[in-house]
Amino acid sequence: MTESKIHIDEAISRISTTLIQHGETIQTLKKTLEAFPLPDNTQFNTFRDETQQEFRNLESKLTATIAAKSVLWPEITNNTPLNWSQFVSRFLAQLHSLIRVAQQEQEWSECKQQDNETINEFVVRLRSIWLEQRVDEQQADLIKHLFCKMRPDMLNIMSASRSSTLNEIITEAQHVEEILYLRNKELRLRQNTRNKSSINGHNPTSLMSIPTRACNSSKNTSPTSTTQANSTCWRCYETGHYAPNYPLNDSRRTFDSFDNNTEPLPPRPKNN
Repeated sequence: MTESKIHIDEAISRISTTLIQHGETIQTLKKTLEAFPLPDNTQFNTFRDETQQEFRNLESKLTATIAAKSVLWPEITNNTPLNWSQFVSRFLAQLHSLIRVAQQEQEWSECKQQDNETINEFVVRLRSIWLEQRVDEQQADLIKHLFCKMRPDMLNIMSASRSSTLNEIITEAQHVEEILYLRNKELRLRQNTRNKSSINGHNPTSLMSIPTRACNSSKNTSPTSTTQANSTCWRCYETGHYAPNYPLNDSRRTFDSFDNNTEPLPPRPKNN
C-alpha cells in the first residue's frame, strides 16, 4: 500500500486545529482542577502541581505551533523540508535577518576574555555564542577558539597543547589564575611598601634634589661665615677679624706667621 503524501500546509493546519481543540479542553480542565478542593495531603498537592506544569507545557507547545504557522509556513511552502534538521535550519533562517547576522559576527569577534573574567566565566560565555553561531563545528574547534581568545598573560604561562581536552585546559588555566593572583598580590604589597616609605621618609625636596653646586656652596660658606662672625682680634679686642688682618698692619711692621698661633693678651680692663 502506497503511503499518501500530505502538503505541509495541510498538515500544519490539522495539527493546529487539533492543538486548539486540546487547548480549549486544557483550559477547561485547568479551571476545574484549580476550583476543585483537594485535601491537605502531600501526594494530592504534588499531583496537582505536576498536572498544572503539564498544562503549562502544552500551552507553550500550542503557542509555538501557532507562531510557526503564522510566521514560517508562508515563506517555505515552495520548498518542503525533508527532515527535522532542515526544518530547524529553515525556521531559524527566517528569524535571522542580515542585521542580526552582522550583530552575531561582531559579537563573535569581540568575544575575548576580559582582565577581570575567570576562565570558567569566559568558557561559559564563549560556548554559548559558539553553539549559536558555529553549529557545524566540533569541540576541537571550540578548543582552538578558546586558545585564540584567552588572555595573553595566561597563555604565556600555560603549557597545555591544543590536543588536550577542554577539562584539562580549564584545570590548568585555573592553576595559572592562582599564580597570577599571587604575583599581582605581591606586586601590590611592594608598591604599598614603597609608597609608605616615601611618605614617612625624607622630604622629596631634600639634598638629593638640590644641585651639587648649591650643596657645595652651602657647605663651604656656612662654617666660614659663622667663624668670621665669632672671631676676635687680640690686638684691638674687636670682633670680626683676627690679628693678621688688623687694619693698621700696613702702617706698622709686618707680623710673623707665628702671630696666628700666639695666645691673645688678657682682656683689657674696663674704665670705671
